[in-house]
Formats: sequence, structure tokens, C-alpha cells
Amino acid sequence: MTAHFTDISVSARYSELPGLMASITERAAGLGATADDALRLQLVVEELFTNTIAHGHHGDSEHPVSLALGRNNGVLTLRYEDEAPPFDNSKFGQNFRLTVEVGGQGLGLIHGMSKTVRYQRLAQRNITEIEF
Repeated sequence: MTAHFTDISVSARYSELPGLMASITERAAGLGATADDALRLQLVVEELFTNTIAHGHHGDSEHPVSLALGRNNGVLTLRYEDEAPPFDNSKFGQNFRLTVEVGGQGLGLIHGMSKTVRYQRLAQRNITEIEF
């Protein structure tokens, strides 16, 4: 089965969140995501997006956030890109909270809701790829 992705792009502004969540929900359903996968996806997207705004840009910003949602060989996959300062969402472990002050449980939630989290920094963009 080949990969099929759909792209969404919004500004890093809290006011964009309701529309972003509606788009993600609609596109996940169109890709045949189970109800459980759709809920996990929504939680992860909300956490990534609010972290970009709060911790990356320190408030609303016109910087773009791009998401690609798709199925690749039956696996629901999210690609999340932002222009915030470098931050590797894939690094999470016992010592993480001792070295990074993020103020919450967001990374634990992201990792707990997903099967795989990969990160790369490319052309001033954080690219996080998550499989559900």
C-alpha cells in the first residue's frame, strides 16, 4: 500500500487551534482512523501545537505550523513541522525532566499515545514524525 498524505498549514496562534483540530479530525476520519487513533492524534496535535506557541515562540506568532497526516502501509502517521527554536520531541526518558524545564507532562503524553516518535532539524524547521 502506498503512502497517502494530506497537508494542513496554520499560523502558530492559539486562535487557530479549534480549526486545526476540526481539520485533523475530519482528515483522520477520511483516512479510516479508528476512534481510538483519532483521539490519540487529537491529543498529540494539541500538545505539539500549544508547546510550539508557549515554549517555542513564547506566545502567538505568524510563523507557520504545517501538518501532514497520512497512512503508510496501514500505519497512521503525522508529520508536524514548525519554525520554533530547535527542540527534539523524540528525546524522552528518566533523566529528561531533570534537564529540561517544560512545565508539564506533555512529552510523556506524546510518547504514551504513539508507537514511534522521530525528529530532525532541517532548514530552520523542527520536523517531528509520529506513528500511531
